[in-house]
Amino acid sequence: MFAGFTSVLLSVLFCVPLIASAAEFRVGEQPTLGASERTAGNFYIAGGNVTASGRVQGDIAAAGGNVLMSGPVSEDVAAAGGSITILSDVGGDERVAGGNIIIHGRIEGDLAAAGGQVQLSGAGVGGDVLWGGGTLRIDAPVAGNLELAGGDVFINAPVKGNVHFKGGTLTLGSGASIGGDLTYSSPKEAKIQEGAVIKGKTSYEPRSDVRKTAKTGILVLLSIAFLLKFLMTLAGALVLGLVFKRYAMALVNGVTSKPLLELGRGFAALILLPAASVIFLITVIGIPLGALGLIAFAGIVLFASIAAPILLGSIVRRWISKSAEYDITWTTILLGAVLFTLLTFVPFVGWLAKFALILMTIGMAVKIKWDIVKNWL
Repeated sequence: MFAGFTSVLLSVLFCVPLIASAAEFRVGEQPTLGASERTAGNFYIAGGNVTASGRVQGDIAAAGGNVLMSGPVSEDVAAAGGSITILSDVGGDERVAGGNIIIHGRIEGDLAAAGGQVQLSGAGVGGDVLWGGGTLRIDAPVAGNLELAGGDVFINAPVKGNVHFKGGTLTLGSGASIGGDLTYSSPKEAKIQEGAVIKGKTSYEPRSDVRKTAKTGILVLLSIAFLLKFLMTLAGALVLGLVFKRYAMALVNGVTSKPLLELGRGFAALILLPAASVIFLITVIGIPLGALGLIAFAGIVLFASIAAPILLGSIVRRWISKSAEYDITWTTILLGAVLFTLLTFVPFVGWLAKFALILMTIGMAVKIKWDIVKNWL
């Protein structure tokens, strides 16, 4: 229950757009904010290997396979990726989700983290820490409370507030000092090393049912995987919508002008392309064409999954603003990614809507490619 609450809260934290008066975007294979650079407002960066060494005067949101942040940030940080290292001093809150996370820097506000392996060190956290994942090691002071759910936790630093933990194992190192109460639920009692101090009350709830512990861990890991999938979809949509805006606008305008036609075209492509590829694979001569067809099919489905949120965000933005034209901005992309994700939780109708959006996107993408081929002939 606690793990589910933690994952939902983390999702909400990441989905809420950061308030901005001015924003700057950088996307690509290896986008960078140099050490000598300074941003005047909010900063958004996404790509394969992301590096941000400069000073950010507002919020920063980063997504990528590898994320490295070392420059100071005056307000909030939101980061997602496979491997994340944050050395920055942060003036606000920090929200991080990834596989391997290293945090070493002062955080004035709260920290919300979800990851397979998380290490917290440095000057510490001025507020609360909310965590869910596989393993967590805390070697930095925390001024607020700890709310933890997942696998194994090692605390070796002072915590002024309360500590609540539900999961695998809890260890308090010799440097641990808990100013409030310690409440935890796990299969075994906490390992408390010599020198550790608990100033408040200690409450322990044994968890002898291994299946419940495993279920909690699996739920946390699935939640992390789902969150990472959303954030990587958002990163892909930002790259497609902002770097290839002309192509994305052509796709949106084409679908909205003839939605039923593109729906049918997309459905036909979804059926015929893999069927034709399998037929080619049966014949010796057609094996290369069949393999290429299956690769193209997988690619177009992946592309449609990334582009569909752009389409959805543009449609909803036009409907809300009652504008005469469709537009693609970072706000419409973020709106579309959030709504596209929320549709997953709506049984049947939501799934049907997502499927229809993907089919229309496939249909228009096929038309655009076919028009290009005709111009070549």
